[in-house]
Amino acid sequence: MCSECQAYLGGSKGPAHQERTVSAWKRIYELKEEAADIDCGGCLAPDDRVFHSSVRCKARLCCRSKGLKSCAACAEISCAALEKAQSVWDGVPDIAKSLSPADFEAYARPYLGHRDRLSAARAPRRTASSRRG
Repeated sequence: MCSECQAYLGGSKGPAHQERTVSAWKRIYELKEEAADIDCGGCLAPDDRVFHSSVRCKARLCCRSKGLKSCAACAEISCAALEKAQSVWDGVPDIAKSLSPADFEAYARPYLGHRDRLSAARAPRRTASSRRG
Protein backbone atom coordinates (compact mmCIF):
# COMPACT_ATOMS: atom_id res chain seq x y z
CA MET A 1 0.00 0.00 0.00
CA CYS A 2 1.23 3.46 -0.83
CA SER A 3 0.57 4.75 2.66
CA GLU A 4 3.07 2.31 4.18
CA CYS A 5 5.91 3.22 1.80
CA GLN A 6 8.53 5.57 3.24
CA ALA A 7 8.48 7.65 0.04
CA TYR A 8 4.72 8.27 0.21
CA LEU A 9 4.32 11.95 1.02
CA GLY A 10 7.94 11.85 2.21
CA GLY A 11 8.49 15.54 1.58
CA SER A 12 5.80 16.46 4.09
CA LYS A 13 7.53 14.25 6.69
CA GLY A 14 10.58 16.50 6.56
CA PRO A 15 14.23 16.41 5.54
CA ALA A 16 15.27 14.17 8.45
CA HIS A 17 12.79 11.48 7.33
CA GLN A 18 13.98 11.78 3.74
CA GLU A 19 17.65 11.48 4.82
CA ARG A 20 16.96 8.42 7.02
CA THR A 21 15.00 6.75 4.23
CA VAL A 22 17.52 7.42 1.47
CA SER A 23 20.30 6.14 3.72
CA ALA A 24 18.38 2.94 4.52
CA TRP A 25 17.39 2.35 0.89
CA LYS A 26 21.01 2.74 -0.22
CA ARG A 27 22.14 0.26 2.44
CA ILE A 28 19.30 -2.27 2.00
CA TYR A 29 18.28 -2.05 -1.65
CA GLU A 30 21.43 -0.46 -3.11
CA LEU A 31 19.32 2.34 -4.59
CA LYS A 32 21.09 5.50 -5.61
CA GLU A 33 18.52 8.12 -4.69
CA GLU A 34 18.83 11.60 -3.31
CA ALA A 35 16.93 12.66 -0.19
CA ALA A 36 14.67 14.89 -2.31
CA ASP A 37 13.57 11.77 -4.25
CA ILE A 38 11.90 10.44 -1.11
CA ASP A 39 8.58 12.06 -1.91
CA CYS A 40 5.69 10.43 -3.78
CA GLY A 41 2.00 11.14 -4.09
CA GLY A 42 1.13 7.51 -4.84
CA CYS A 43 0.95 5.54 -8.07
CA LEU A 44 -1.98 7.47 -9.47
CA ALA A 45 -0.53 10.90 -8.76
CA PRO A 46 0.55 13.13 -11.65
CA ASP A 47 4.00 12.35 -13.07
CA ASP A 48 5.66 15.20 -11.17
CA ARG A 49 4.33 13.83 -7.85
CA VAL A 50 5.17 10.13 -8.28
CA PHE A 51 8.42 8.38 -7.35
CA HIS A 52 10.60 8.65 -10.46
CA SER A 53 10.89 4.89 -10.96
CA SER A 54 7.11 4.65 -11.28
CA VAL A 55 6.61 7.36 -13.90
CA ARG A 56 6.82 4.90 -16.80
CA CYS A 57 5.24 1.91 -14.99
CA LYS A 58 2.94 0.32 -17.58
CA ALA A 59 0.47 -0.86 -14.91
CA ARG A 60 0.25 2.68 -13.50
CA LEU A 61 -0.22 4.19 -16.96
CA CYS A 62 -2.90 1.62 -17.85
CA CYS A 63 -4.78 2.21 -14.62
CA ARG A 64 -4.69 5.97 -15.11
CA SER A 65 -5.83 5.66 -18.74
CA LYS A 66 -8.85 3.63 -17.61
CA GLY A 67 -9.70 6.14 -14.87
CA LEU A 68 -9.44 3.49 -12.14
CA LYS A 69 -8.58 4.21 -8.52
CA SER A 70 -6.20 1.24 -8.50
CA CYS A 71 -5.39 -1.94 -10.37
CA ALA A 72 -7.69 -3.74 -7.94
CA ALA A 73 -10.64 -2.11 -9.71
CA CYS A 74 -9.62 -3.48 -13.12
CA ALA A 75 -11.64 -6.27 -14.72
CA GLU A 76 -8.47 -7.90 -16.12
CA ILE A 77 -7.55 -10.89 -13.98
CA SER A 78 -4.19 -11.54 -15.63
CA CYS A 79 -2.07 -8.51 -16.53
CA ALA A 80 1.54 -8.65 -17.70
CA ALA A 81 2.13 -5.00 -16.78
CA LEU A 82 0.88 -5.53 -13.24
CA GLU A 83 2.89 -8.75 -12.91
CA LYS A 84 6.05 -6.89 -13.91
CA ALA A 85 5.30 -4.05 -11.49
CA GLN A 86 4.70 -6.46 -8.62
CA SER A 87 7.78 -8.56 -9.38
CA VAL A 88 9.96 -5.67 -8.17
CA TRP A 89 9.07 -6.67 -4.60
CA ASP A 90 9.40 -10.46 -4.94
CA GLY A 91 12.93 -10.49 -3.51
CA VAL A 92 12.05 -8.56 -0.35
CA PRO A 93 11.46 -11.68 1.81
CA ASP A 94 15.07 -12.73 1.19
CA ILE A 95 16.41 -9.26 2.03
CA ALA A 96 14.18 -9.03 5.09
CA LYS A 97 15.94 -11.97 6.75
CA SER A 98 19.13 -9.94 7.12
CA LEU A 99 17.60 -6.75 8.56
CA SER A 100 17.34 -5.49 12.09
CA PRO A 101 13.79 -5.50 13.50
CA ALA A 102 13.57 -1.70 13.08
CA ASP A 103 14.78 -1.77 9.46
CA PHE A 104 12.46 -4.68 8.69
CA GLU A 105 9.46 -2.82 10.09
CA ALA A 106 10.17 0.46 8.30
CA TYR A 107 11.78 -0.61 5.03
CA ALA A 108 10.71 -4.19 4.20
CA ARG A 109 7.40 -5.09 5.85
CA PRO A 110 5.45 -2.53 3.76
CA TYR A 111 6.49 -4.38 0.60
CA LEU A 112 5.72 -7.91 1.77
CA GLY A 113 2.43 -9.55 0.83
CA HIS A 114 1.85 -7.23 -2.11
CA ARG A 115 0.13 -9.93 -4.15
CA ASP A 116 -2.09 -10.96 -1.24
CA ARG A 117 -3.17 -7.35 -0.69
CA LEU A 118 -4.13 -7.00 -4.35
CA SER A 119 -6.10 -10.27 -4.24
CA ALA A 120 -7.90 -9.14 -1.10
CA ALA A 121 -8.73 -5.79 -2.67
CA ARG A 122 -10.12 -7.54 -5.75
CA ALA A 123 -12.16 -10.14 -3.82
CA PRO A 124 -15.25 -7.98 -3.12
CA ARG A 125 -15.45 -6.94 -6.78
CA ARG A 126 -15.11 -10.53 -8.03
CA THR A 127 -17.74 -11.74 -5.55
CA ALA A 128 -20.17 -9.03 -6.66
CA SER A 129 -19.63 -9.82 -10.34
CA SER A 130 -20.14 -13.54 -9.79
CA ARG A 131 -23.49 -12.87 -8.09
CA ARG A 132 -24.63 -10.86 -11.11
CA GLY A 133 -23.52 -13.49 -13.62
